[in-house]
Amino acid sequence: MHPAGTAVDGIDPADAVQILPHGAEKQLWLAMRRTGIGGSDVSALVGMSRWEAPIELWEDKTGRVPLVDGYLSEEAEMGVLLEPVVRDRFARVHHVDVRLAGMFRSTRYPWMLANPDGLVVTSSGLEGYEGKTCGPWQAHEWGTADEPLVADHAELQAHWGMAVTGLPGWWVACLVAGQRNVYRYVARDDDIVADLVDISRHWWTTYVEGDVEPPADGSDAFTAYISKRYRVSSPGAVVEVDAEEFAELGRARQKLDQGEKDAKRDHNTLKNRVRRRLGEAEELRCGDKVLATWKPTRKFKYAEFAKEQPELAAKYRITTTVETTDVDRLAVEQPDIYAAYRSRVLQFNV
Repeated sequence: MHPAGTAVDGIDPADAVQILPHGAEKQLWLAMRRTGIGGSDVSALVGMSRWEAPIELWEDKTGRVPLVDGYLSEEAEMGVLLEPVVRDRFARVHHVDVRLAGMFRSTRYPWMLANPDGLVVTSSGLEGYEGKTCGPWQAHEWGTADEPLVADHAELQAHWGMAVTGLPGWWVACLVAGQRNVYRYVARDDDIVADLVDISRHWWTTYVEGDVEPPADGSDAFTAYISKRYRVSSPGAVVEVDAEEFAELGRARQKLDQGEKDAKRDHNTLKNRVRRRLGEAEELRCGDKVLATWKPTRKFKYAEFAKEQPELAAKYRITTTVETTDVDRLAVEQPDIYAAYRSRVLQFNV
């Protein structure tokens, strides 16, 4: 059983109650966060996160990792520092009050938690608020000045907040690259809310309550996790599997290899069709819409040049010195460090 919460004006206690006030002690907040799935967890749960794999979320929720506040990158730290700036400007531009909110738990679905960045007070009631910042390399996720968009992960988080609190809508504000503000209203979509409830219920009951490790997936986040988790190998160690698992893994690998070959061939066929259509032209278009371009780049075909123009290749050959790490020396003088940073390459022999 979870501890009872507190009703908050504007949120029906039949939907959600506040279980921690804004500004609660950090360790208490971390411990309570572990008792359910929060809005910032959802992207990892559905495989949309670039930074966290579902198995990392599972390790946290099942207490397999220490209850500590994670390291903040400089980018993330600046995001935290800019939260009040983004929120205050949103409130000023929209002539509304934004109340600071704490942590909420869904009454109907107690594994669902939300930590709104604020609650917007309107004449018709409360709406949720989520404040974001992003760098220039993520700016495309937020559209353009003329056509602003809500990034997928932020829209997902907004719907999660609505699923927990029962509120009809959620404001998302984002400071893009320190120069442009995006303000978008996300209206409640009950189909999305229902999907999130079903997905999270299955994940929580199957993996957390059932204490079952989630399966591997093909995300970059899982690849980064598994590479870091098993960074160092045990020389000569062998994992023995039965014939059935051996055959299944081999078939799966061969099927995927063939699929990759077919996809690469189809891709090359399409590109060659376009190249043939272009000939010496540089642009393929229909009216004002450009489908493809085939233009020279700075990349130089050295091997082809040396083979076809050997005299010129010799004339223009230069020797450069490139600064790099003396890996051989590092391996001798710092063997443990060297071992920790060696790449591990997975190769199949079937």
